[in-house]
Amino acid sequence: MGKQLSGLGRGLGTIIRDHDIHETITQGENKQGLQLQQIDLNLIDPNPFQPRKVFSKEEIRELAQTIKEHGLIQPITVRKHDGRYQIVSGERRTRASREAGLTQIATYVHELLSDRNMSEWALIENIQRVDLNPIEIAESYQQLINIHDYTHEKLAQSVGKSRSVITNALRLLKLPEKVKTWIQEGKLSASAARALLSPEISNPEAAAKKIIEQELNVREAENISKKHKESKAVKETHSVNPQFKEFVDKLREFFGIEVKLQHSAKDASKGTIMIPYYSMEDLNRIYQRLENL
Repeated sequence: MGKQLSGLGRGLGTIIRDHDIHETITQGENKQGLQLQQIDLNLIDPNPFQPRKVFSKEEIRELAQTIKEHGLIQPITVRKHDGRYQIVSGERRTRASREAGLTQIATYVHELLSDRNMSEWALIENIQRVDLNPIEIAESYQQLINIHDYTHEKLAQSVGKSRSVITNALRLLKLPEKVKTWIQEGKLSASAARALLSPEISNPEAAAKKIIEQELNVREAENISKKHKESKAVKETHSVNPQFKEFVDKLREFFGIEVKLQHSAKDASKGTIMIPYYSMEDLNRIYQRLENL
């Protein structure tokens, strides 16, 4: 486990320690004094504040096989809610237990637990276990802000992060859905994605696709913003006659790269077509397109 987060009460600390995967059930209650009970799985509902949205089916299958062979080593934790139970921690263990064919599961039960504590615990535990991708973390921060009226400063104190970490994480939510999906899939790093938030980048999705396809590092991703800014300056200085816009768009689509058309403001019949490239991959793509004409 990671170091103890600052600002966390003893209750949260003991809950997190109770979820150590290697801790074996040796007594009828945990360090908080919660009694161990066997609860019917059909009475247990997911955590409504669960920050993790994606659960690997392969991981669930592997855990289910382990449970079949060795039993459930680590109990889950739930809270009572409207005559049923909601998972505080142990979503994967619950899913795997169902897949393993169990009808009951070893459970520590909180009789009273607030929504605020439940949502905080779910987020912090997953962060400590490094189970969440950057978008899930950002969405969890936003959920805590929306539900509990946290300021960035207060939220930073609660989860043991700096305010800048919170703010930078939340900025990712401004990206297009497709870009956020690529981040969740691990195709695009959060650092590279933040470079796409520059106001100079009019099409973050296209820029993100270029970063992924060309395997650009963070510095190279940041350079995309700079190049877009330079391109915008040229475009503003040498504006394209509207009647040529369709032609320029077709060139851009054909070459798969930004194409610039500059002409005299007085005589549109004279000008220059510019096809810039920013890497050998760009140059090779341009060459191959011309070869196939």
